[in-house]
Order: sequence, then C-alpha cells, then structure tokens
Amino acid sequence: MRTFVNPISDKVIADPFVTYDKDSGYYYHVSTSHTEMVLYRSRHVGEIVREGESTVIFKRDLDLNIFACMWAPEMYKIGNRWYIYTSCQETEDNYIKRLLILKSKTEDPFDGFEFGSKPDRSIYAIDPTCGFISGKQYNCYSRVPEGGTQVLEIREMSDPLTFTEKSAIISRPTLSWELVEPYVGNRAINEGAFFLQNKGRTFIIYSGNGCCSDDYCLGVLEYTGGEVCDAKNWIKHPQPLFVKGNEVYGPGHASFFYSADGKEVWCAYHCLAHANPECKWLPRYCCLQKIDFDETGYPVMGAPVKHGEPIPYPSGEID
Repeated sequence: MRTFVNPISDKVIADPFVTYDKDSGYYYHVSTSHTEMVLYRSRHVGEIVREGESTVIFKRDLDLNIFACMWAPEMYKIGNRWYIYTSCQETEDNYIKRLLILKSKTEDPFDGFEFGSKPDRSIYAIDPTCGFISGKQYNCYSRVPEGGTQVLEIREMSDPLTFTEKSAIISRPTLSWELVEPYVGNRAINEGAFFLQNKGRTFIIYSGNGCCSDDYCLGVLEYTGGEVCDAKNWIKHPQPLFVKGNEVYGPGHASFFYSADGKEVWCAYHCLAHANPECKWLPRYCCLQKIDFDETGYPVMGAPVKHGEPIPYPSGEID
C-alpha cells in the first residue's frame, strides 16, 4: 500500500486548495507567493508539491491594478474554462483587499490565466470561495466591515465573473472557540469558507480565530432551505469540526476534494510549524486528511493526523 506523510512538502503553503479533475485525471493544487500564482498537478496527490509538475499561471499586473498581495486562490472548472477566485491589494501601498477573479486562457489551466473581473470594488474582502445551490452559483467571502471584525458574506452570481445585488452576512464570530485571545472584539475573525455538500445537505466549512493561533480551527455553517442570501436560512453548528491535536497546531483554512475514483472525500488544510502561544507569525504547511460523514450526512474529521504518520493514498489513484 502506497503511503505519504504530512506535511506534504517542506515548502511554506498557506490556505491550500486542492481539486481533482476527472477529465484530465490530474489533481491540481494552486498556491501563491503573493506576487504570482503557481499551479501544481500530479496523478498522486500526496506527492503533488514534491514531485508534481508546476508552472506559473499568473503574475501581479500593475497595469490592471492587480497588486500584491494575492491571497488564498481557489480554482474551479465551470463550463469549458477554469476560474480562480482570490483577492489583491487595492493599490501598491494600500492594504485594503478587493476580490479578484481570473479566467483560464484555454481549457487547460496549465496554459495560464488572464484578468476576469473585480466583481465588487466597494467592499474590503478576502478568501472568496465558489459553490452551487439549486443550480445557481454563489460566492462566500470574508468581509471586513467598519470596526474590523471579519464576517462571512454570501453573494449570488449571475455568471462566473459577475455578482448580483443579492447578498447576506451569514456568520459572525460569536462562540467561545471562535473568540480565543487575542482574536476578540474588533480582531475577531471568520474566514476561509468552503462549500461542502453531502446527502442533500449543504455546508460551509470555515475558519475561526487568526491563522497564527494554535486555536485556529474549522467550524460548520449549514443551509436550511429557502432564499440562500438570507441569514435566517443558515445555522451555525455549536461545536468545531476540526481543532488542534496530536502536536498539530492551528489546523484551518481548508479545501475539500474527491479521490480519483470519487469514493472518498479529502481535506487539504494548513497548520503551523509548531506551537505558537504568542500568536506571532509562523510558517504554515499543507496537510491532507481523509474525512468521513455520519449517517445523516454530517462531516466527521476526528483529530489531525500526527506529522510523519503514514497515510494511505486516496482510492483510485493509478500509477
């Protein structure tokens, strides 16, 4: 049985995004060095960074007012093109972030990406993610309104590049495990959302606290039906889904993907290099872990797999 270990690379990788494309038979992982985006691909997800192919697919473009830093890119195939949802700085010396959408030049994402849109230049937001509910496309991002507290807002889209006017704030940091010092008051954070669907249920998995905290963790929102852009139709589950354990600290900002045969669901997340009780900046590294669901379709993750412990490859991978 082939195995790999976490972290999957000694490269610093924050906010990891991994997906499997059944048409090409590749896993893809997109990451950013803040000024450029790198795309990796491999038939084997456990070696995607160490041994996979890679190429730079986009660089900041000052002529298009796309300034560093570009954060947390996520890449989705919609129709015959791929789209990257990310954010960039408003100006060279202004930290305010605007949402940014890129579109692949061809059907092959390895051919690179070009500017698509800045779907709403009026909001300060990061960490956009993409999902479909009842055939409509939505984007969920972490918005920074006046006061500083980061909240999750969902927005309807009319096409992969365009927002409609329908939106709602669906989560604010309110629970004790979302409010661990120093991430309280106007420093409280909900961010890193990701859509996950199973057995007819629609969840948004998100991160609470700050990414440099040992207590950075994953929480769960669930859509209960009705108008998607209405806060009353989303509930927050009271317990976190995934927290520190087995000497793995600050597990969060997750993406979820299927194994090559579609039988398993896996999570890509980052964690800190080591314990960080003072919440200083630390490198973050990408880890992978298979998840399960209970009989009702609710996600179950257990504790983080200890670094260095062998993990069987996802099912369906072919040499």
